Amino acid sequence: MNGCNRPIWGGTLMLLEVKGIHTMIGRFHILQGVSFGVPRGEVTVLLGRNGAGKTTTIRSIMGLSPVVRGEVRFEGEQIQSLPTHVIARKGIGYVPEDMGIFGDLTVEENLKVAMGRDDPAVSDRLAWILELFPDLKVYWRRKGGQLSGGQKQMLSIARAFIQNRSLLLIDEPSKGLAPIMVDKMVEGIRQIKERTTILLVEQNFSMAQAVGDRFVILDGGRCVHTGPMDALKEEKELQRRYLGIA
Repeated sequence: MNGCNRPIWGGTLMLLEVKGIHTMIGRFHILQGVSFGVPRGEVTVLLGRNGAGKTTTIRSIMGLSPVVRGEVRFEGEQIQSLPTHVIARKGIGYVPEDMGIFGDLTVEENLKVAMGRDDPAVSDRLAWILELFPDLKVYWRRKGGQLSGGQKQMLSIARAFIQNRSLLLIDEPSKGLAPIMVDKMVEGIRQIKERTTILLVEQNFSMAQAVGDRFVILDGGRCVHTGPMDALKEEKELQRRYLGIA
């Protein structure tokens, strides 16, 4: 485990590299030199208190909150100056905190819109995600706005996964969910990890521990610690100082 000024990545293959990014929202300097890497085939969890810059970080990666300084590299290519739709086409899926589903469309229609063309590979992913989240099959004809919070989250993740994404950015999937739905989300993310890389923002430390391989802690718009999740489980002082866990 180490600080973030000089990230220690060794020989690990990084799918995504965030290098000293600064992001402004209006006149507010939110991100102040954030750096970390996301290894291919793992779940990396962004942790920190409210206002630490977690959501702004993934929005910056997606081009929704423009980076004013620094680099974002995806599969070795700089992407920080590209439009959001181009970044998405390069293989990054985004599940926003507000889930981003179409409330007036059915589950089926939401997924059909996300699928684009109906080719065998997309159909196979649809079949797999419906097995993973069977609630979506049960409520196939129900409008998105009529689903429970957990079902909406399942639909949002399914929409992002349905295309061939090398990386999924998921913002607080457990927020507001009942414990039984959090358990379903944990199992879903564990299985999705077998098929793609995930960068996860999560306030629920129990869920973060359950699914995460690596962690990045943000504080005041800066990266302060990163390392394997197993190491953070033993660092009670870090948990108390940066995550507010007594």
